[in-house]
Amino acid sequence: MKYIVFPSENLNAIPQEVLDELHLTPRKSVDGTQVIMKIVHYEALFPSIMTLPLLDEEEKTENPIYPYPTYEGEELSVLLSGPDWTSKDTL
Repeated sequence: MKYIVFPSENLNAIPQEVLDELHLTPRKSVDGTQVIMKIVHYEALFPSIMTLPLLDEEEKTENPIYPYPTYEGEELSVLLSGPDWTSKDTL
């Protein structure tokens, strides 16, 4: 599963009713400046932000380019176990 990290201020533009309808409770970083969310949910909330790369006809891909970093697998585990995403109070 792929996740994306983006500024919290972007999420603030989304009405709480929309988040409730999608049953989303996004996880914020310890300092509250960033949000991590599954790519599928990000795409549902921000469909116009993604772009497809311009490629030669030989290079065909349908992978969108995201304006923020994406993580999955071990890279995601390392990120979430870091100090930006793990509060010392929860240990």
